[in-house]
Amino acid sequence: MVKIVGVVAKKDSKEIAQAGKRICESIQRHGLLAVPELALARAARIPGGRSLGKIKADLIVTLGGDGTVLKVARELGNLGTPILGVNMGQRGYLTEVDPAGFESALSRWVRKDFQLEKLWKVSVSINKRVIGEGLNEALMTPTIPAKMLRLEVGLAGRKLFTVPADGLIVATPTGSTAHSFSAGGPVLEGSLNVLAMSFLAPLQPVKSLVVPSDKNLRVRLDKPGQDANLSIDGMLERKVGVGQSVLFRRSTSSVSFVRFGDTFLQRSLKRLSPEKETP
Repeated sequence: MVKIVGVVAKKDSKEIAQAGKRICESIQRHGLLAVPELALARAARIPGGRSLGKIKADLIVTLGGDGTVLKVARELGNLGTPILGVNMGQRGYLTEVDPAGFESALSRWVRKDFQLEKLWKVSVSINKRVIGEGLNEALMTPTIPAKMLRLEVGLAGRKLFTVPADGLIVATPTGSTAHSFSAGGPVLEGSLNVLAMSFLAPLQPVKSLVVPSDKNLRVRLDKPGQDANLSIDGMLERKVGVGQSVLFRRSTSSVSFVRFGDTFLQRSLKRLSPEKETP
């Protein structure tokens, strides 16, 4: 049976659309069926486009940066379809190859010369209802700019402390190299079963905290603070009112990535390193 490869590209970029067309042609040359996501099919005039939710594939190829990968991870749910990320963004922590290396990477995938790396998500709940799941992080920020949140933090049913802050990031090990790191949080090795909490401009000495991900991490908005906007992997999910609690814990869902050598941590540390100065 012919294997199916879905192709999803960052929108609103002619350069990426044309690269997507070339990648679809490369997939076809390998004797595989290329199925472009609908937006890419329209932008690059490729026949046979489908919406992402209707692509039933053996592999999904993304073109863009981490935002494109996160979009696919969110819309795929827990189907288990592996992702091969082609970096056309900046650092691209979640991607694996650049456009020039795609042909070789696809050949290795066809030969089954690769590893699968599974990265888990964080589950976010309010009132015992799952609001969403994030591969990278959840973010709470005030609904009114320049106002502070008053965050009461509890773990496994026990109150830890209350933190006045401009916001909070709860990150998975995967997301620890993203906004959490920029906020002063630690870089976590991917096999750790923990979450990293990073407080934004807190009015107390503790700026970050690492907690077990299989315990209920509860954050309650306390008075006299503000309501908060809750975002997951860059997408605004809902408003959280003062007095409400948000629960964070490890999800049963994960996302699989095609890898050819370095682990996520190795790759991330390389890409976090300062860029070499040009002479």
